Amino acid sequence: MTLTQHQPVRNPRKAPGSEGSKNYDGAAARASQVLPRLIAPVALAGILLTFSLLSPNFLVPGNLLSVLSQMAILALVAVGLTVVVRAGGIDLSIGVALDLAALGAAALIADGYRAWVAIAVGLFFGLLVGAVNAALIVGLKIPPFLATLSVWFIGTSVQQLLTGGGAPIYLSTPRVPIEFALLGRGYVLDLDGVVLTVAIVAVVVAVLLGLTRWGRAVTLAGEQPTAARISGLRVNRLSVSAYLLCSLVAAFAGVILAARTNGFVPGSGQAYLMDAIGAVFIGATLSRFGRVSVPGTLVGVLIFGLLSNGMNLIGLSFFWQGLGRGIVLLAILLLGVLLARNSGRPGPFGRLLTPAAAPRQKAD
Repeated sequence: MTLTQHQPVRNPRKAPGSEGSKNYDGAAARASQVLPRLIAPVALAGILLTFSLLSPNFLVPGNLLSVLSQMAILALVAVGLTVVVRAGGIDLSIGVALDLAALGAAALIADGYRAWVAIAVGLFFGLLVGAVNAALIVGLKIPPFLATLSVWFIGTSVQQLLTGGGAPIYLSTPRVPIEFALLGRGYVLDLDGVVLTVAIVAVVVAVLLGLTRWGRAVTLAGEQPTAARISGLRVNRLSVSAYLLCSLVAAFAGVILAARTNGFVPGSGQAYLMDAIGAVFIGATLSRFGRVSVPGTLVGVLIFGLLSNGMNLIGLSFFWQGLGRGIVLLAILLLGVLLARNSGRPGPFGRLLTPAAAPRQKAD
């Protein structure tokens, strides 16, 4: 009997079908599912640790409350965008909905109208943007990316035309109704009232998406539109409702922004677009299915808020801040692609550039 006949197998991976190989493959599969979901929490912890070491003023209650106030508008925009992405779309014109709502509200307040009239008109302007998006995407079957990009161009020009070339609107404090002022600058027990408002809106949208029949239908329509149609869901109506709700939330953010800043500056809503997209897809990494959600989006917003605050506190120049934020966004894109590959699902990224109307069997 030779030595090679009795030599044991030392590496379980070299024995396919053995118990060791199965355990190894199972552990690797579990790790591939769990590790990507830890990236956002680890990134958040890394930001907290890094800037707490670099600035003694970072990890103090006053500064953290300030971060919550500063990212409140971004959180509203990102929550609205979450609805559309959950439905399988994207809305690049969400900043336009915000801007037009702020413009309508500020203009009416400047003309002496009551607060509720200004708020209602602002919300209507935002809904109008959502209605146009829905008509282009659902009615004309234009891919969401291209349709909302077109609306973004049109909406930006509309702002310039309505404001005489981009002139800001400044509200005189004595002419601002107290109800309108409290909407953007009120406090509840020393806590910024806008933060509470954002929390309420986020809870409502999270419940709608996670616990209602409508939310489950929107999720199915976004992830498996063909299966949704076969099962009898009215996918077109679900898409329309998602775009309207997204624009309504963005319009509410615009009204709050007008009340908060006591006026309107054309194009101010565009500053929230990229961060909102990044926050939504950071949140998607928390899901094993790459599914966007309101809690995940708020984690993404928190990452961007803390990152911006930390870079400001350490005195990083604006140009370097752009680089830092760009690296974060690039990491988000890479994670989205990797998640889609590992799960075998198209994921939210894979649906962005596909037409909203895949094979239609019947009109909704």
